[in-house]
Amino acid sequence: MKNTKSALLVAVSALALSCAPSLLAHEGRDEARPQREAHADNDRAAEYHFRQEDAAKLREHYRKIEHVDVAHRHALVAGAKLPDDWHARLRPVPVAVVRELPAPPAGYVFGYLDGYCIVYNPATLLIADVIDLATLPH
Repeated sequence: MKNTKSALLVAVSALALSCAPSLLAHEGRDEARPQREAHADNDRAAEYHFRQEDAAKLREHYRKIEHVDVAHRHALVAGAKLPDDWHARLRPVPVAVVRELPAPPAGYVFGYLDGYCIVYNPATLLIADVIDLATLPH
């Protein structure tokens, strides 16, 4: 009986020791996962989509849109970052216009840049969505 208990104790100990590296590795992955996910979230823009009716409202506000030099501007696209020289040319969208738009994702704001109305994150400079007001039909 004593040998059986000893053998059982040895078997359980061996099993526990053989699982320990696996458990430790798993534990390390779980701790690193939120950091990786947070970093991945900083690498991609939040989800936002302008509606079709938003274009008309925005275009109404930007009456001199026909004067935008579309041939010599940066192409802005959702998911990309703002161009390096964005800061001097970006203008906030007026509050009266913003009130008529769906709320942006947390941390994102509306801006107007070179004929584009954008939803972007000022901390990461990622663009969630873009509407090109300069090329829309009048």
